[in-house]
Amino acid sequence: MSSRFPRRSFVARRVPSSRLAEPVLPFGEGGPEATAVSVSQFIAQLNGALRAGVPDTWVRGEISGWRPWKGMVFFSLKDDKATLKAKMWPDRFRLLPFTVEEGMEVLARGRAEVWAGSGDLSLVVSDLQPYGIGALQLAFEQLKARLDAEGLFDASKKRALPLLPGRIGVVTSRHGAALRDILKVLSTRFPNAHVTIYPVTVQGAAAAGEIARGVAAFSRTRGADVLIVARGGGSKEDLMAFNDERVVRAVAGSTIPTISAVGHEVDVTLTDLAADVRAATPSQAAELVVAKREEFEALLGRNKRDLREILRRKVGEAGAELQALLSARAFAAFPHDIARRRAHALAAMQGLLSSFRSIPSVFGERLAGAHGRLLAWPDRAAFSFRRRQIDDELRALTNGLAARLERAAAALGGRAAQLDALNPLRVLARGYSVTYKEGETAPLTDAARVATGDALRIRLARGILGARVTGTRTDDES
Repeated sequence: MSSRFPRRSFVARRVPSSRLAEPVLPFGEGGPEATAVSVSQFIAQLNGALRAGVPDTWVRGEISGWRPWKGMVFFSLKDDKATLKAKMWPDRFRLLPFTVEEGMEVLARGRAEVWAGSGDLSLVVSDLQPYGIGALQLAFEQLKARLDAEGLFDASKKRALPLLPGRIGVVTSRHGAALRDILKVLSTRFPNAHVTIYPVTVQGAAAAGEIARGVAAFSRTRGADVLIVARGGGSKEDLMAFNDERVVRAVAGSTIPTISAVGHEVDVTLTDLAADVRAATPSQAAELVVAKREEFEALLGRNKRDLREILRRKVGEAGAELQALLSARAFAAFPHDIARRRAHALAAMQGLLSSFRSIPSVFGERLAGAHGRLLAWPDRAAFSFRRRQIDDELRALTNGLAARLERAAAALGGRAAQLDALNPLRVLARGYSVTYKEGETAPLTDAARVATGDALRIRLARGILGARVTGTRTDDES
């Protein structure tokens, strides 16, 4: 500490009496009433003497009784032998880059002053620094702990980068080496990459606000599939913007997967901890965003083989399940019933077709017989009567044929309805089910064959249920 704050030597000086009070007159020439000053005048003279005799001084001590009040802060500086009251005005307190904690050892620079309202002597502090650790490092550690407690660095919230992003966003300096490195790697690996650049300053007082606005702009517009926040290396002071709370919160709240590529490999900022992926350098960030073409083609080949194997396995499992269903006892007689009903329906259809084929010949024979009888009819006067008789027979024949066709169609529909009613899947669709005892293929028809706790398999019209017996009752009990 002696190298930074050289020890000052103070020499006691006699303060002229004129600076403390008016000349003291003997009591005999007016008494103390004539020479006395007011309290406020005395304190003003005392403060004047302190300002002249005790310049601004660095004082080392331990914080005690830290108490903010209306923008100001009141506290005490202590060591093992003494206590000194101190205070800071709002314009000085707001500039502190770290959070003051009770018991912290600090260096305080200020001037001595007597407060007229209470008569207390205090140190009016104009600057405050941690003792033994830099203010920047302390502010870094305090902010890191607070944001970590909020979950901004939680590993479970990290998102995977897209396999092949169509649009790549970059928040960095337009003229920095970081941007040149990123574009060089992207042009080599993926020349068709679409890159959108949000130019910002990466150090200085305005840097943090610009970087935070850039990240927020990409999140708001969804202007990229992946976002790179980058800058080249530098000192801790150069990287201050990437430890700013505004930037860290913007990166942690980004709706786009974000890569932080700040500084060199040895530099770790709070932005690195908040991002989904941390890259050691801007070049590595570009390598993480897009793979080489050969690597991408190899990945596609592996995925193709895996997909083909999955489909082959799924088809095999479905075939085995179908074969097991077909071999179930409840459906064993179904193909035979279908074949028998199909044979009956075919026979009925063939009979109907035979009837259709015989109609012209029967009609022709009847017409020929009628024609012969007409020619042999000697009485021409009976011609009109025979004609009406033929018309009546023709209508009767036509009506009989229509009735026969209607009966055949009704019989065919009845056979089809019987066939559809015998379909076991139709029965199941009406709300019925087939129950099996677990491990058996024969349907369960008697409650006496199972006991409480036995596992059951219930086949529905769509799907299979697993169940367990909780109790049984015989028909008599029901």
